[in-house]
Amino acid sequence: MPSPDALPSDEIHMHIADDPAITAPALLARYGAMLNPEEGARRDRFHFAQHRHQFLVARALVRSTLSLYRPDIKPAEWQFAANAYGRPRIVGDGAGALDFNLSHTDGRIVLAVCRARSPGVDIERLDRLETVADIAARFFAETETRALFALPPLMQRRRFFDLWTLKEAYIKARGMGLSIPLTDFSIHFPAEGAPAIHFADGVDDEASRWQLWSFDAGGEYALSLTISGAVPLRPRQFQSIPLMDIKEIDCRILAPAKLVL
Repeated sequence: MPSPDALPSDEIHMHIADDPAITAPALLARYGAMLNPEEGARRDRFHFAQHRHQFLVARALVRSTLSLYRPDIKPAEWQFAANAYGRPRIVGDGAGALDFNLSHTDGRIVLAVCRARSPGVDIERLDRLETVADIAARFFAETETRALFALPPLMQRRRFFDLWTLKEAYIKARGMGLSIPLTDFSIHFPAEGAPAIHFADGVDDEASRWQLWSFDAGGEYALSLTISGAVPLRPRQFQSIPLMDIKEIDCRILAPAKLVL
């Protein structure tokens, strides 16, 4: 299990929880005890039980994982606040040393944690949409759409979700959500190396300060991560059951020229 000194400043850790598999009543009761009143109210507002369950596991994942790296702060003691765009941040005693970002889709939750830098992570199920053409035409930059539909049809869905999750991860890392138009920047996949980001004229950002990754997260999911900063980071992945088990798993970075179908 990672210790407080097991999150070096040149690493970013991704904790993955498959919430449908976490069902032990005693464990879920411990998760519920971590929630603050606002989180408890949010959980109770979900209409469907599966959504209440995922919210509970997600909050437990955030709180318990942060305490792995700061064991002087108990999971229930972490305090959070949202910025003007809704991005959560740590406040109170834990502020400053760690930052995190959370994403979830049907059946899986991913938490990215690093030191003193703001990560962005996004995960999506590949079967979430019946068709992708209309969404790509509406939200992607022209260069992205052109490259997407130049691919063989069987590759287009996977590439669409790699693009979508990378773009979502970028705007989440910026902490500004959809106030950043998705057409203001584009993601490109070179034959060798990592995905690259390019900005439209007049956009106040620099491509050289960003690292981007897409991962093989199993045949059902697309998973992407972004981070800014001058020092390159190394991603690591862990399979987690909050308060019960954590183990490091292979961090399989996708090669852009070798799409996983």
